[in-house]
Amino acid sequence: MDVFHVFFSGCLLFFFSNQLVATPHPIVIDGRMDDWTDIAPLFQPERPAKPFDLTSLWVTDDAQYLFLRIDLNQDILLQENNSLALYLDIDGQGETGDLAGAEIAFFFGDRRGYIQHDGESIPIEYQALDLYIAPSTMGHSFEISISWTAHPWLKKLGFGEHRLGVMLFDRREKEILCYAHYFPTREARPILPLTTLDRADPSHLRLVTHNVNKRHFHPDKRDVFTRIYQALDPDILLLEEAYEGSAEEILDYFRPALNGAPDWYAYKAGEEATVVLSPFPAIQVVPLGNSAAYLLDLRPAYEGELALVVLSMPCCRADSARQAEADQIADYVRVWKDFQLKPGTPIVLAGDANLVGPAAQLLTLLEAGDWDGSPLTDLCPKQLQRPMATTWRGEDFSPSRLDYILYSDSVLKIGRRFVFDTVELPSPLLQRYQLKPDDAPRTYKHMPVVADLIFK
Repeated sequence: MDVFHVFFSGCLLFFFSNQLVATPHPIVIDGRMDDWTDIAPLFQPERPAKPFDLTSLWVTDDAQYLFLRIDLNQDILLQENNSLALYLDIDGQGETGDLAGAEIAFFFGDRRGYIQHDGESIPIEYQALDLYIAPSTMGHSFEISISWTAHPWLKKLGFGEHRLGVMLFDRREKEILCYAHYFPTREARPILPLTTLDRADPSHLRLVTHNVNKRHFHPDKRDVFTRIYQALDPDILLLEEAYEGSAEEILDYFRPALNGAPDWYAYKAGEEATVVLSPFPAIQVVPLGNSAAYLLDLRPAYEGELALVVLSMPCCRADSARQAEADQIADYVRVWKDFQLKPGTPIVLAGDANLVGPAAQLLTLLEAGDWDGSPLTDLCPKQLQRPMATTWRGEDFSPSRLDYILYSDSVLKIGRRFVFDTVELPSPLLQRYQLKPDDAPRTYKHMPVVADLIFK
């Protein structure tokens, strides 16, 4: 049984604190909206009346988070260059706050806001609300989570203990898009223990991808990397932005983390220094801009080969360069399938895709295509201890899903899959794998992403 994706009494389970938690509305901040299907909109106008308008607002909650979904009548990038503001009246006394009695204001386009309490106002960024947003790409539908207890002032104001006033506001036009009330439930959840990080079956091939952002040779980080990778126990380890050192030097550095890595191979290619470490030799290594393609021979442990593209696409506001690289990768995968790969060879695209612009970039990668003519599948693993799919812990911007695993599901199944972070990981798990709570943040802002491959 896959303990990371289990249904219990009709409720999807998530990890919180030291336990696995079931929630009646299984909201995951991952940019996919199918988990909102059974929740009625809190606000839904008959039809949008303005060029920039709200079409629907959904609100729900659980013991730790307030969840919102907003649908708009045009595509925006929620973390930049927009005029949308969220105001929350959280103390149940509409006259005590700022606009519409709000004690919390957050301006999405500025990634800033404030909290008011007893006549004082403090500026905040997303961390003060433990604010998560998905997707990180452009779109017209977004989901947001805010922690009830992220800031001491929220506790003093009784956030989550009173009726909430929820207002969305267009700062450019100075117009209210909606105002609605919501009564939090904060229900207690049935729980099950989380006990292992291991594969569900020893025959599953574990792939781990991690953007180390040049931290891999830092002397003070070697023990941290060793603990993390020993706990995850990869069969194939993908690294991005591992600029310093040759492939062999990087393998030597990580040998203690890979249980000595006897007879392992090391390859490095691409302008952003993608690295593959594994016991499987590469038949081909082809740079693809910042990224690179690797064809691995899995025999005799497994039948056949694995066609692997390690993603390390241009970051930040380089939308045209990122789209060009997505085109290059998709074209190469098509040529691979048409002229080089044996039919049915598993295909995996994994790594730091840096998707923070137009959604077309992800579609381009997916449309590289599976063997059955369908798009590749976006795995979208979740964190173990939070209902989030974010893989980057954020600086200035809200935590985001930047690291992806896309695969050919016609020939591959996936066993356990998760985004790994040691922060808030249950103590028994930390002890079992000899981990420390701050291990993952010390390896950089990206979190390792894990998928156990099952060959059909």
